[in-house]
Amino acid sequence: MKRPLTLATTLVLAAAITGFAFAGTWTTLKSVHLNAQNPKTAFSLRIRQPKKILLYIGSAKVTATTRCSKGTTVSKLSRSFATDGSRNLLWHIAARQDACRVSVSAVVKGGHGGYVSVDVYR
Repeated sequence: MKRPLTLATTLVLAAAITGFAFAGTWTTLKSVHLNAQNPKTAFSLRIRQPKKILLYIGSAKVTATTRCSKGTTVSKLSRSFATDGSRNLLWHIAARQDACRVSVSAVVKGGHGGYVSVDVYR
């Protein structure tokens, strides 16, 4: 009788740990396509309790400013990117922030269109 109870307890605990591991989700907050008619854009987002903020760049020159607060402490980081790819905007900012404000400005690079997206993992 003791062995099935221990096995059942272990399975419940494993299911709880797995559930918490899959609880976080990625969400696209803002995505912008740049072209000849709309060669530049700028936007600002407020994000509550982010774990990771990912900026995806495709054929654009981008400047991003991340300002996060945790209690009375404020962290600010400004970065510029001229190459395509994805960037972590919480790079060099302490974990478990209360809220972050991300400001992004982008200009299309070259004659063809560009793309900028901000994704958040919570």
